Amino acid sequence: MRSWIFILLYLPLCLLAQTETKPAPKKVIDYMYKHEFSGGLKIQTNGVSLYLTKGWIKNIYVTNLVQLEYQYFFNYKDKLNATNPAFGQKGKKYYYGLQNRFHAIRASYGLERMIADKSDRNGVRLSFIGFVGFSLGLQKPYYLELLTGRDSITGEFLHESVKYSNSTDSKFMNKDSIYEASPFYKGIGQMIPVFGGHIKAGLNFDWGSKDRFVKALEVGVMLDVYYKKVPIYVNRDANSFLHPALYLGFHFGKRW
Repeated sequence: MRSWIFILLYLPLCLLAQTETKPAPKKVIDYMYKHEFSGGLKIQTNGVSLYLTKGWIKNIYVTNLVQLEYQYFFNYKDKLNATNPAFGQKGKKYYYGLQNRFHAIRASYGLERMIADKSDRNGVRLSFIGFVGFSLGLQKPYYLELLTGRDSITGEFLHESVKYSNSTDSKFMNKDSIYEASPFYKGIGQMIPVFGGHIKAGLNFDWGSKDRFVKALEVGVMLDVYYKKVPIYVNRDANSFLHPALYLGFHFGKRW
């Protein structure tokens, strides 16, 4: 009998001790937010991008995302050539061997999965981020001002704005025939669509001190695949339907 009384008295003490030593679960502040919107700039090994991202926060770990992005493609190895000094003026520099400029608009669906949360208020949240989606490439003709002659009275050089074609190949690839680069807007109305898809994955570092604001750095890899070789260069061997890249992105936004 005494043993049962001892057990009955001892059991509540054990339960009380466990209650005191086991802390109450911490309230997850992130559940307060259900939406996220951000925008930013991305520097890539094959160009630069501007993008907008809308997110639906499922819980502290997972956010579903849609993203709209515009990219201007260029190769950092391409060099601007100065105009021929024989023309007696400083014209607009041009890219030699280029036949098209290339732009892309991407629509993506993806998710952000948290790997490690902030250790304190000034910490960094680390997340995996991945996207897959549709790519609409826009192939814009590259125009050059090619020499057509010289005025017999004034002595001024005469030139006309010309895009690359088989018939203009000899002049387009002859630096002595190139007067200068044409204005950037030339060829905008002659863009040709090139359809494809893309995939990208990276790591997101969110250092915002307040959860309601998005301040993040993102690094990753991406790959665009088009249905044909994109004719950016006159040299066909330099063109490809695959466009891989590394990227570094900076984006800012808000949660609510």
